[in-house]
Amino acid sequence: MRIIVAGWLRFGGGDVCAQVVRGGAHLIAQSREEQGCVAYNWSVDPLEEGLMHVYEEWESERDLLRHFRHSSYLEMRGHLESFQLSAFDIKLYSVAGTEPVYTDTGEPRSTLFGVSLD
Repeated sequence: MRIIVAGWLRFGGGDVCAQVVRGGAHLIAQSREEQGCVAYNWSVDPLEEGLMHVYEEWESERDLLRHFRHSSYLEMRGHLESFQLSAFDIKLYSVAGTEPVYTDTGEPRSTLFGVSLD
């Protein structure tokens, strides 16, 4: 089952998120090379100073569990803790299925997983 990790981290002490992301770029790159990694990204919120978003997608639970033991993850924890981390909320989501957002003509779908507003 595909797993998504998504959430946010808040840092105090001004807008340090760009430093966090740039300083962790090699860890992001290493994580993207791990078995089962579909997506791995940290991004600076464009509207809220000190807010960083995290998004990861893994092919399976086992792949994510392996990631938690990988050197890139262990180093990433130390990297994040070297900044003034004031709060975070990161959750795991299991994915039962996927569908494209848009139709072949580029329009948003009118039905999602069999549900429509009609």
